[in-house]
Amino acid sequence: MASRDGNGWVRCELGHRHWGRFGAAGLLAYLTGGPVLLQRRSWWSHHGGTWGLPGGARDSHESALDAALREAHEECGVPPDGVRQRAVFTDDHGGWSYTTALAEADRPFAVRADDSETDDVAWVPAERVVALGLHPGLAAHWTELAAQLSPVTIIVDSANVVGSRPDGWWRDRVAATLRLRDQLTRLVTEGLTELPGGMGPPAAAGSVLLEGGGTGEPARMADGQTHLRWLPEVVLVVEGAARPAADAGPGPVRVLAASGSGDDTIAVLAAHTPGRRLVITADGELRQRCLAAGGDVAGPGWLLERL
Repeated sequence: MASRDGNGWVRCELGHRHWGRFGAAGLLAYLTGGPVLLQRRSWWSHHGGTWGLPGGARDSHESALDAALREAHEECGVPPDGVRQRAVFTDDHGGWSYTTALAEADRPFAVRADDSETDDVAWVPAERVVALGLHPGLAAHWTELAAQLSPVTIIVDSANVVGSRPDGWWRDRVAATLRLRDQLTRLVTEGLTELPGGMGPPAAAGSVLLEGGGTGEPARMADGQTHLRWLPEVVLVVEGAARPAADAGPGPVRVLAASGSGDDTIAVLAAHTPGRRLVITADGELRQRCLAAGGDVAGPGWLLERL
């Protein structure tokens, strides 16, 4: 595989130069309700002395997440297994893009500043970020990024969703539940570009500030397109005759067998799961319980349209 073949300048369709022949990526590591990990750039670098995200040019064989994790490990000592990707924010300028991988950490981990590109690295309370001297690229998008510093969990009322489709599910409830589980996998791996109701729309396109990199000409304003994609955790709650579906083994979708009432289990998850919770059900009473617990609710139709 190619190594470090991404270093170099390119010109986007808007006519501006960017660092990264195959685009660039950065890591925004965070704790839900807590601090974010920021890097202070070395004095000699572009916008030296400002605080930003660890990141850099993508190599030809790398995904944006792989590039962001590699750069964060090299520059700040971030352990590759220390975070889980929860969302992707892309600033696309046509022929070149900067991708921010938003990744949740279970706990703060030790970090270090390398000697060449990083003067300092620290976990910074999210509310204090705006008070720092930020790299212009991060400053331009911080409002959108800060709004996404919590994971999204989709809690699926399996009996309600399976029963909403007249596909013969009643002949084999376990098989029907496993079919739904397999279909839900794409939400975990491919993500969602929209969420219902009060969970908020994706970031709007608009005039944004270009992300600099390495050395060279300064960042400048241009009409870039920004895109947000959520990578949710999905929990499929099963009960009754479908309960054996939980014994099928681990996978991207967590299948949880309710010990008693499926509705009770879902209501508990809606109340106590960290971050933003979206419950999928058409049951009116369960809907009210989940809303009262601070979750959001959408019907089976919203979910099935996206599978």
